[in-house]
Amino acid sequence: MASEPSALSAKELFSTVLAGGLGSVSAVTGIHFAPDGGEAVVVGDVRYQLEGTSSTRVYRLQVPAGSLEPLTENERACERSAQWSRDGSRIAFLSDHGHQGLFQPWVVEAAPGKPARELLLPGYSVESLEWTADGRLVALAAEEGAEQGVTGGSGSIQMASSPQDAPAWTPTVHRGGSTLTGWRVALLVEPDSLEVQRISPEGLNVWLGVVAKDALLACVSNLPFEGDWTKSRVELLPLDGSTSRTIHQPRLQLGNLAASPDGTKLALIEGLASDRGLVAGDVVVIERDGGKARELDLDGVDATSICFRDQHRIVVAGVQDLDTVVLEVDLRDLRVEIHHRGLMTTSDRFYPAASPHPEGGVCFGAEFWSIPPRIAVAEQGRVKDLVTFENDGQRWLGDRLGPIQEVRWRSADGLDISGFLILPREAHAPHPTVLAVHGGPAHCWRPSWPSPDHLLLALLSANGYAVFLPNPRGSSGKGQEFLAMELGDYGGAEVADLLTGLDHLVAEGLADPDRLGVYGVSHGGYMSCWLTTKTTRFRAAVAGSPVTDWYSQHFSSNIPDFDEMYLKANPKVAGGPYFERSPVFFAHRSKTPTLLAAGMVDRCTPPGQAVEFHQALLAAGVETELVLYPQEGHGVRAIPARIDMAERALAFFDSHLKVGRQ
Repeated sequence: MASEPSALSAKELFSTVLAGGLGSVSAVTGIHFAPDGGEAVVVGDVRYQLEGTSSTRVYRLQVPAGSLEPLTENERACERSAQWSRDGSRIAFLSDHGHQGLFQPWVVEAAPGKPARELLLPGYSVESLEWTADGRLVALAAEEGAEQGVTGGSGSIQMASSPQDAPAWTPTVHRGGSTLTGWRVALLVEPDSLEVQRISPEGLNVWLGVVAKDALLACVSNLPFEGDWTKSRVELLPLDGSTSRTIHQPRLQLGNLAASPDGTKLALIEGLASDRGLVAGDVVVIERDGGKARELDLDGVDATSICFRDQHRIVVAGVQDLDTVVLEVDLRDLRVEIHHRGLMTTSDRFYPAASPHPEGGVCFGAEFWSIPPRIAVAEQGRVKDLVTFENDGQRWLGDRLGPIQEVRWRSADGLDISGFLILPREAHAPHPTVLAVHGGPAHCWRPSWPSPDHLLLALLSANGYAVFLPNPRGSSGKGQEFLAMELGDYGGAEVADLLTGLDHLVAEGLADPDRLGVYGVSHGGYMSCWLTTKTTRFRAAVAGSPVTDWYSQHFSSNIPDFDEMYLKANPKVAGGPYFERSPVFFAHRSKTPTLLAAGMVDRCTPPGQAVEFHQALLAAGVETELVLYPQEGHGVRAIPARIDMAERALAFFDSHLKVGRQ
């Protein structure tokens, strides 16, 4: 029998949601207040056309009025990293205006009506920007060829003179040895004279940094390869270019860095992480001029962002189980003040983030599955909206979203696991159910508003599916021990966590055991393939940007350190986890129809990974479909490719999970 027709197509959903918000802000990040607290700059997501990806623009937020005004008239540019100078007289930000995808510093006088001017740094794409106390700018800049990680969509930074202007036959060249390229460096820029001084020495790669008075507190490595960020250490790089010194050698990976206004107190987040820029862990405070590093007791909160309010107080945002938590710590007596704890989360793209509000409390972009992003202020448990900017597309989507609820269960070994379940708006249980595995694995599902990254979840719900969002062992939110359970057992006990979660939903009468599917991207793509070799209970699988062969992944990916860290094995030794945890070698056990998708310019999980599993399934006589997107990297992100992928995923699930059902 034919499958039921979709009630709502991907094209209709994406087009209606996105068209309804064209030209308007849909979410904000990077809130930074002026010294007097009466105004702030924020980075807003805004889309001007359906095709491609959204833009990011810098807006001035008038705090009393709650109004947003764009800082420049450069509508088609992407802007980011906006900050007030220490004296409040200027605003600096990054923009790719005039050279798409390559970011340069811009400066504008704080007085209204003044034009912004570009500070051109040839040969670099600037990734972050910060003022010094004396009115200069520290720019962290990437050379041509610098690799992009998972969060950046993979690929590498290309200058205007590279391949797109060259003949079609021009090769891409990768070099090693003494000719390494693609470094990330720290520069000191005088905005009026455009005098530029390099702070970081040759042979040092600067991944991130923050100004600490007369020095840069930096996360650095000795090599520029994407995987080398996992081996980073913390150094102080004097702004005058004199010799740097190491002040902290972390046990794990490094996340946010922060420095007190006078530069004497330094703070960082340290935790097990699978992707650069996505670290949820412990807050470590270091006295710059000596003394041992001390770890703050945050009562189980995995910190994801930190910043100093003043000399003695630090604002922390993070995750704890299913909750988002924003708190403040007084370093003098270690007193902790909770400003917000609950399922209301923040609209930072990957993890919670917050900024100090000058009048007390904290400010962040707040959202929930059923509440579109807005700017909110939280203080001592009370949350109030500062600015709302809901558009027609978001209102239309909100009318079609089903409810979300917490789910808790015990895995096969008794470990407590939790997650969320999105229910269809109008349907009777038990529901056809799609298990959605998050990326990472060191990440977590939050009950966020369905941004374009997660509109597929809304599409499935609108078409009668329940969508199961588990946070199994290896996820953030339950401390470093929980995160580390995947090390040396990657793809092991996590399988039981996921399957016992489905058992719980079936026992509760929510999931139909005969209509189960699995979906995921990146780590979720790997698990979607791996699960089909471990059980025959899934009627369909959709895997995006998967890993299926750990041997070829190690030697073709730009993040080979990842598999060595998580598998705890040597890829040069035959057998062991590199064989035992590779789905491609067990494809003959699969009976699950599988749709595989990959981007052709993905260097994190190269497209050959999807090709290998597709070929192995064909050899095993299993139904499979392979979709390769020529201009996409890690994950399918641009419109219309994203619509096409969502439409294919929905149709694939419909054809296998809704056949003959009424």
